[in-house]
Amino acid sequence: MANSAQLRANRNQHQPKNKLSKADDKLIYQAMRDCISYLEDRLSSHLAGYYLVFKKQITFGELISLIENKGLRAEFDKVFLTRRIKPDGGAIFLKKKEDPDYLRLVLVSEVKRQGTNDLRALEGKKRQAVGNAIERLGKNLTGIRTALNHEKITPFVCFGWGCDFTYEYDNSSFAMSKVSMLNEFYALNKVHIFKRDGSSDCNHFAPVSMFFKTQPWKKKEMLDVLKEVGETALRYYIF
Repeated sequence: MANSAQLRANRNQHQPKNKLSKADDKLIYQAMRDCISYLEDRLSSHLAGYYLVFKKQITFGELISLIENKGLRAEFDKVFLTRRIKPDGGAIFLKKKEDPDYLRLVLVSEVKRQGTNDLRALEGKKRQAVGNAIERLGKNLTGIRTALNHEKITPFVCFGWGCDFTYEYDNSSFAMSKVSMLNEFYALNKVHIFKRDGSSDCNHFAPVSMFFKTQPWKKKEMLDVLKEVGETALRYYIF
């Protein structure tokens, strides 16, 4: 068991990461808000009777509602309806003014920073094991994929950065191998919205849009991707 000095050291090592994570959260929130404005302006003539809602959290109940809306499944474990997932960038939903039960998921976004070994090397410290940002990402992605299993799209975007991530990667990259598996072995650093390679006889695969690099993401970079994914999803629902 760690002693008090070790626990303090562990807390201190996460302080810089927490500050950077807060900055990332702020940027992606701004990008998501800008994306809503873009979608409302871009598709204003087609949104009569609809409206967009931004949420920082998604309850299990809302995820189950997305499945129930398709009318293809009746059995659910509803013990944890008030539990929630908290995507870093939140989520954009489409609702109808005259139908309180109508709910469609337009866009979910995450921003993950992983890797402190570059800083530790400068300080002359030993390398640490790869962090758990990917595991947190996988948990939320599982919930979103499940909720959208009966839709043709999976409008989920993740922006990852840090020394554990890289745009160009090879077989030696442990962190990127984990992300590749999360994306069902489809290409990373590419927009994926629609389900792929399935048929009436077998399940479709559901790759999502995952982008990774070493340096921090800028708001415009994220917004450009969010607009493409969000607009495609919105058009899918209303046309």
